[in-house]
Amino acid sequence: MDSRPPSRHPRRLLPRAALVVVAVVALVAVPGAASARGTVVPLLDCVVADDDGSWTAVFGYQNTASSPVRIPRGPRNKVTPATVGSPQPTTFQPGTHRGAFTVTVPRGAGPMWHLDGTNLAARLGTAKACPSSTQMPAEGNGTGAAIALVAAGLVGTVAVQRARRRGGATQASSHPQG
Repeated sequence: MDSRPPSRHPRRLLPRAALVVVAVVALVAVPGAASARGTVVPLLDCVVADDDGSWTAVFGYQNTASSPVRIPRGPRNKVTPATVGSPQPTTFQPGTHRGAFTVTVPRGAGPMWHLDGTNLAARLGTAKACPSSTQMPAEGNGTGAAIALVAAGLVGTVAVQRARRRGGATQASSHPQG
């Protein structure tokens, strides 16, 4: 007779192990999701009215969580009416951040930022005006410096080629062939 203790069958362990994994994941994930909920809110910093009737809304945000929160563009993070490039942030650092992005309005009603369940509308007549010293957030896609460098390189190349042609023409005219 075999004196070894009976071995547990691997098929019986698999459901128990899966149950333990699910329980651990639920305990770890649920508090994190609950603590991040409602921690990011949009802020309307101020508005700038222009002489042509257009105006710009300056938005910020507040994240009360102790770590960054990511909310991708979509139903929980959108600006309406849709703006070119949807400039709103998608990663929200802890704390209050002023001047995160701007939305320029040609005329009329302003934009609304829908962020994580809070809707914030910008209205020209009721929002505070930005002080003249307000530094607007940088706009664009970050390629401005690269485009400027490429343009400068092209201008430099053309200038060098023209100088070489002129130098060659001058040398040819100063040495008569004969």
